[in-house]
Amino acid sequence: MPMSPNISLRPALPEGWYYPKAADAQSLLSEFRRELPHGHLLDGIPVEVFAWCDGATDDVLFHHLREPDRFTVIHLTWAGHTEINTQHPTVEFDGNFFDFFAHEEQILQWLRLRAT
Repeated sequence: MPMSPNISLRPALPEGWYYPKAADAQSLLSEFRRELPHGHLLDGIPVEVFAWCDGATDDVLFHHLREPDRFTVIHLTWAGHTEINTQHPTVEFDGNFFDFFAHEEQILQWLRLRAT
């Protein structure tokens, strides 16, 4: 069970999610800023990289600095330039940390069922 989303406590993350090293967090944030078009859900919203999902997903969990209980998962495209419309980079999740954790656990359960 995850702990409170207090950043100083570094709550447990769902399987496959990791806290990035400082250099990785900077790289992820830089790509996010390159891709983000005007009008996107996170346009003008101060966020920080909180965690990233290992593997081929390119998903990054951003923590909202002005709304400490809010987190958004963005699927980066690594296009290296501003995306074509406000639907990209794709928002995979937007809500609180507990709902994020539950959302990811549900996906893992579904993947496990498909594998059997």
